[in-house]
Amino acid sequence: MDLQGIGAISAAVVALMSIPTTVLVGRWQMKAALGAAEATNKTGLAQAESTYRAALDAVHAETHAAHRQWRHGIQREAYASFLLAAHRVVEVGERFVADNAEELPPESIGAGKKAVDDALAALRAAQTIIELEGPDDVAAPAAGMTNAAKSMAMYLGEQATFERALGKLHRMLDDQQPLVTASAERLIQALSHLRRLRSAAPLDSADLDEHETRETRAAERSCREAESALPPNALDSQEFEALIEGHSPRPPMLSSRYFDAAGKFDDDEVIFVRAAKLELHN
Repeated sequence: MDLQGIGAISAAVVALMSIPTTVLVGRWQMKAALGAAEATNKTGLAQAESTYRAALDAVHAETHAAHRQWRHGIQREAYASFLLAAHRVVEVGERFVADNAEELPPESIGAGKKAVDDALAALRAAQTIIELEGPDDVAAPAAGMTNAAKSMAMYLGEQATFERALGKLHRMLDDQQPLVTASAERLIQALSHLRRLRSAAPLDSADLDEHETRETRAAERSCREAESALPPNALDSQEFEALIEGHSPRPPMLSSRYFDAAGKFDDDEVIFVRAAKLELHN
């Protein structure tokens, strides 16, 4: 074999030997590229997941804040509506008392009673919403205000009947018929005597002695006898009983029971407003 052939063979052998090295280098380069790509991919996924979670947390926080704001709006409206409803019961009741001091047709009396009943119904509905919206620190004084307002409305209704009966009785004094005037005057005197006896009596009826009891019962009989001499239907039974009850030491609106209910209403309102402010600004 000549030198040219030997050189050709040597070149072929060198070329064959260099093939594995090239392959190995290529494989190493490919593995390095794949590793770098995988690392980049993991980093990208982590960043994407972190970004997604941050966005999700922001959405949750925004949703929670919006819900909280919406709930506070509902509560604020419920609290304000309840306060208005509670004060409206008292306002309507007092107006009904003032109206009954004048002569009213039956339909006006019925309308006044219905207005009080409607105001109480609105208050009960408003309190129910407070109980649903809560919290208990707000609902408890609201219930106390409602109960006190009911009591005040009852006493105001009794006072309205008393005012109406007393107005009728005093207007009879101006009647042109002497018998009507005399009968009205007799009843007024009998009622005044009954009030004097009751004012002088002990607060506890159990402490009345036999003589005081007999005097009071005799005075009540005198009132009923005087009322029977009035013209028919001059006073209905409810109005006459209101006169008897109202001529105790104090009429319904000036009784200790009414003042206790009014004081309870005011005290619970202070607690309610304080608790409502804490809830809304928490």
